[in-house]
Amino acid sequence: MAAKVSIVIPMRNEERRIGACLDSILGGDFPMEDCEILVVDGASTDGCRQLVRERMARCPGIRLLHNPHQHVPAGLNIAIRQTQGQFILRMDAHCQYPPDYVRNCVSELERTGAANVGGSLETLPGSNTWVGRSIALLTQHPIGVGNSAFRLGKGDIFVDTVPFGAFRREVFDQVGLFREDLVRNQDFEFNARLRSAGLRIFLSAKISNCYYNSPSFASFMRQAIANGIWGARCWMRYPASFCWRHAAPFIFVMTEIALLMLGIVCHALGILAGVTGLVYTCALLYAGAEIAVKNNWRYLFLVPGLIAGYHFCYGAATAWGLCDWVVNARTRLIPRGADAN
Repeated sequence: MAAKVSIVIPMRNEERRIGACLDSILGGDFPMEDCEILVVDGASTDGCRQLVRERMARCPGIRLLHNPHQHVPAGLNIAIRQTQGQFILRMDAHCQYPPDYVRNCVSELERTGAANVGGSLETLPGSNTWVGRSIALLTQHPIGVGNSAFRLGKGDIFVDTVPFGAFRREVFDQVGLFREDLVRNQDFEFNARLRSAGLRIFLSAKISNCYYNSPSFASFMRQAIANGIWGARCWMRYPASFCWRHAAPFIFVMTEIALLMLGIVCHALGILAGVTGLVYTCALLYAGAEIAVKNNWRYLFLVPGLIAGYHFCYGAATAWGLCDWVVNARTRLIPRGADAN
């Protein structure tokens, strides 16, 4: 008999997390005989495949697939094409799931009639350091992430996107699979297509999972740069995916730079740049103070700098992504062999 639920997990070099991820799914209260779990490996070089095989020996419903392209959207599509379930749950190797996760995803899909449901994302420290813990806390604060409902613990509302997602199978027949030209942001673009098709996305208060965030300052900044670049590429290729929340760091950084430059010739604009910077600094200090009061005084000094670094890297990377798209678009318009001069 075909599985009712197909769980799809892309992974690459996830030796630290995949075992706990699979154990949390297998330990859930949804009957495993009604599930299939497709883990798609992108040519990992660590021991994560062996960890998956160990779970396969205990649960025949687990399959290990190969993703030669090594990026997430290709892996998702490889797995989705082989699924048999009525419902398809896209899950992440970085997460651990509560026992009722699968059951609640299925029941909320049936109850709401939504095309995609998801829940809040509790971010956990990627490392047991002050920086790692700061990153986990600031990614749940509105100064750090804006009005992202699933990060702020909201629920039981229709939204523009949810993390990972649980889908009705027919959704992929209606709007297609994930865009493989988007190494990042493919989930947001897919959800934009759902909304454009008149389908709804539901954020449920019954659903939540734990996600391990970036472990260090360097990895957090690399994440910001990658998200900014691919966010811009996503907008330019598929304008329906544009989101003001994702554009806010770019708008702020570019506006502040423009005001500072124009302030050289117009004193009033220089003052406006200073006032804008002061208001932003106060907002950062407020976020740091609020997190410090609830947790530890050290966050007062760490959080503002991490948020500012993330916003600046994200905004500057978005500008780079937009410029790169314009340059490459112009190159594509020049016929091969034509005189570039």
